[in-house]
Amino acid sequence: MSFQFRLLKILVIISTVLLFGQCAGNQGQPSVVGSSGKQHVSLDINNLGEGTEIISAGLQLMENPPGLVELKTEDQYNDSVLVIAVHGYQSRGYEWITGLKNLTEHYGSIFFFRYDWDNCPDQIAQHLAQEINSFMKSGSYKKILLFGHSYGGMVVTYTAAELGKWATEIHVIAAPLSGFPKLLDHCVTLNYDKNDKLIYPEWNQSIHVIQHRTVHGQDGAFRELAIDPQEIDLPFSQVQELPPTMDGHRLGHNWAVSWVLDQHIGKPHRY
Repeated sequence: MSFQFRLLKILVIISTVLLFGQCAGNQGQPSVVGSSGKQHVSLDINNLGEGTEIISAGLQLMENPPGLVELKTEDQYNDSVLVIAVHGYQSRGYEWITGLKNLTEHYGSIFFFRYDWDNCPDQIAQHLAQEINSFMKSGSYKKILLFGHSYGGMVVTYTAAELGKWATEIHVIAAPLSGFPKLLDHCVTLNYDKNDKLIYPEWNQSIHVIQHRTVHGQDGAFRELAIDPQEIDLPFSQVQELPPTMDGHRLGHNWAVSWVLDQHIGKPHRY
């Protein structure tokens, strides 16, 4: 056997091993075909740590590609409610971990929506609405439940007008709905009123939008602004003023997520 032939044989063996290793590695990042017929990334939420591990858990959540990430548990069950959480601008994800884990005790179809925050909120909303409408047309769900935080709160508010007459409940959490200096300067498709506040498309009466506002002076994202960007006149079903503290600590921009998600399922926090 010539040296060249032996070398070629060794290279073929190495290539084969690498190929099988790559395939096996891909199995550790499973995808799931949802009821919409589309393929989505699936993540076992029980694998996300809490306490001292919550920062790394948040990064694990945020490192997924743009689109819907299904959050599964061992006790997965069928549910008629489609639940989607939408993160904020430059989120590190940790603010969602505890609240989402608590939601899995009440809902069986929970997704986390990843997006590119360099895009404008109305554009992101169109993508989200396409995903939601695709699910709803499958007939598997009877209601939509959205939670949008900060920039994600703007996204879900724009999404509201894209959902037609689907029975929908939208929670807008600590979101600068009236606009935010410099952040939206490149978004030329957005409309503003005479007071330089954003104008949102009208949504159907079947869409219930609830705004949860943090205390302006307590919110690290807004307290340096002279005017609270959460203040806007929209046909909300309810406006809830959040308390300044949660469990004895400052309730700021990020921990507002835990407060609202837990409040929704009846898990109380003290002031």
